[in-house]
Amino acid sequence: MSIQRIYNVISEKDYKEHSQKTRKIVEKANTILRKPRELNERKMFWVYRVLGKDAELKIPKKHINDFQFLIMHILKKPKENRFTDLRSYYKLKEETIDNLKFLLFPDKFPPGGYNEKLKKYGVEFYNPQVILKRLNFKDFIDLYALITYIPLDVKTPFVQDLIDEILSIDPLDTKISLYKKIKEIFKSLGPYEKQMVELQLKNISYYHYRLMSKGTIKGVIIDGSNVVRYNDQESIVRLVDLLDNLYIENMTFFPAIIVFDKNIEYVLKSEDDKDILNKMSEKKRIYFESPADELIVHFSNKLGYYMISQDKFNEYRFDKDKLLELRRFVDE
Repeated sequence: MSIQRIYNVISEKDYKEHSQKTRKIVEKANTILRKPRELNERKMFWVYRVLGKDAELKIPKKHINDFQFLIMHILKKPKENRFTDLRSYYKLKEETIDNLKFLLFPDKFPPGGYNEKLKKYGVEFYNPQVILKRLNFKDFIDLYALITYIPLDVKTPFVQDLIDEILSIDPLDTKISLYKKIKEIFKSLGPYEKQMVELQLKNISYYHYRLMSKGTIKGVIIDGSNVVRYNDQESIVRLVDLLDNLYIENMTFFPAIIVFDKNIEYVLKSEDDKDILNKMSEKKRIYFESPADELIVHFSNKLGYYMISQDKFNEYRFDKDKLLELRRFVDE
């Protein structure tokens, strides 16, 4: 491989789509990180998508306020010793800190380990600025897209088929036995194949990445009508978004059950929302019950599943630790 090979790769249709998705992820994480006072555990997931597993494992062990303070310190004066302080505090790898520099200042710093990752193209650069000039890249986000891309000629049909199988996992419909079978196949992969799958999933669906890479998977019951009414929006869009974001700091949720009040159809205002509800109702883990609260708590007590709702269910007996507020799943 050579520079010409890179030119060929970045002209591929798949690469262009990958590059666009990657830019959106990095820019979103950059926007979040540059407003440290607004950081919370939920928003940090966007940051971890770029910083990697080292950060996702170590940073949550400390209080979020510590990370906010250190980032504010860096943004005020981005000196090397301030990055060193953050690295020392969290015991992060050098590559993780390089990725943090890149994420905060993608026009100045290249992503961590870029030269090692460029070796798959048979090239090596000693000056990262040369890369921008030689490849006509806008900034180092383009370089990050290049080093996280899996070229078409190294993707095996098996790996691509497995990615498709993983992405087909539907928390409302997929059998638990099938999910376990897919995860066992993923766990049996070699390090390189596993990395390829994880890189693809991070760009496409962070939820499915967590389903494969995280060990703590729990079932959940969603108070559908409560989510639809969240902030008086009376829209099913919030519920659809929630199904793509069924994870918190230490848990990922599968399978999911949704319980609606029987009058939910009349709560929704738009025909589009009603069409979505109609299609959703065909899935096996959707229930309509009044009062919905009683069935939600019943399922939680019987199955040991967690619950997502803004309600307190004060009139029912259940494990209070299993009630999760919807706001924990929202990026706001």
